[in-house]
Amino acid sequence: MAKLPSGRYRASYLHQMTLFTPSPAGTTFGSKIDAEGWLADERRKIDRGTWTPPGTEDQRSITLADYAERRISQRTLTPRTRKGYQETLANHIVPVLGSVALSQLSVTMVRAWYSNLLLDKPTARAHAYGLLHSICRDALRENLINSNPCVEQRAMVAKRTRKIRALTVAQLTAVAENTPDELRAAVLIGGWCGLRPGELKGLRRRDIAEDGSVVSVKRAVTYRSGVYYLGPPKTEAGIRDVQVPKRIRHVILAHLQAYTAPGPDSLVFAGAGGPEGYLTDWTLRRAVGAAGDAAGIEDLRPHELRHTAATLAAQTGATTKQLMSRIGHATVDAALIYQHAAAELDAEIARKLDEM
Repeated sequence: MAKLPSGRYRASYLHQMTLFTPSPAGTTFGSKIDAEGWLADERRKIDRGTWTPPGTEDQRSITLADYAERRISQRTLTPRTRKGYQETLANHIVPVLGSVALSQLSVTMVRAWYSNLLLDKPTARAHAYGLLHSICRDALRENLINSNPCVEQRAMVAKRTRKIRALTVAQLTAVAENTPDELRAAVLIGGWCGLRPGELKGLRRRDIAEDGSVVSVKRAVTYRSGVYYLGPPKTEAGIRDVQVPKRIRHVILAHLQAYTAPGPDSLVFAGAGGPEGYLTDWTLRRAVGAAGDAAGIEDLRPHELRHTAATLAAQTGATTKQLMSRIGHATVDAALIYQHAAAELDAEIARKLDEM
C-alpha cells in the first residue's frame, strides 16, 4: 500500500506470483482504512477459497448461455463446426441450463441434465456433454468458476451402437459391380483406399495421378442444415497421399474420362449439391445401399467402405503407424480397432479351415 502525492492511497497485493490491484485499473482509495479494508477482504477470499481476480466478480453472474455464445464466437473454428456448436448449444444445453449463472452451475445440475440428455443418440449425447465441458473449462481458466462441474467419467466418449462391419474382397467387388457406373469408382476408392465420404466429394481431377496410382486427399465437403461446406479433412492427419491398388486404377481412369469434366479443378464425383454441384449424401447413400442389397448385404452404408479399406489394410500386416497414415487417423486407438477386426476375421478363417 502506498500514499500518493494527491493524498489518496493505492493498494495492491501479490498472489500466485501475480500482482493484483482494484478493478478498474488505477482505482485508488480516499483513506488508508479503506485501502486496508479492501486488502483484508481479498485476504479473506483467498483463505476461504472463494477468491477470483479483482474485476471478475460481475462476470461470475453471467449466464451460461451468454458466456457459451461468447466463447463459441471467439474460437477459431470452421463455419460448419461453429454452426454445429451453436445448434448443440441452442437445442440441448440452453433449454435446461442456459439461464443458470456460471457461479451457480453445480455438479448436481449438470448430472441431472445429463441423465435425460439424448438417451437414444449416444454420439450427439457425447458431443453435447463435451461442448459443455469445454465451455466450463474455459470459464475455470478465466476464474469465473471454482471448479468444472462436468465430472462424469467417459461422458464425452460415445458408445458404439453399431458394430464395425468390413466387407470381404468378394463382397466389395460385388457391391461395386452393382453400383451405377458414375459412382463405381467412388465405391472402389472408398473400399480400397479408405477415403471418407466427404473426402470423396471434395476430390478434384488434379488430386488423382495421371496413371491413377495415387489419390491426394486435401479437402472434404460436409453438409449441415442445408449448407455445403468445403474445408480440410476431419483431422490434420486426413491430409495425405494414398497409393491406389493396381486392380482398380483402370476403373478410376475410365471414370475420369467418362464422367469428370475437363480441367484440373473439376470435381471427380459431381452431383447436384449446392451451387458447386457436389455429390450429395443422399445420392451416395442410396447408391451404396441399393448395391449392398443387390449383393446380399443389408443396410450397407458409405462409411462401411472406409471400414473395409482399413480392415483389408490391417490384414496385410500393416503396422499401426502405417494404418494411421493410409486411413488418415489422428489417434492410435482408431487404427487399433481395425487391427483387432482383422485379427477376428483371421480367427474366423482358421475356424472354417478346421471345419473343412
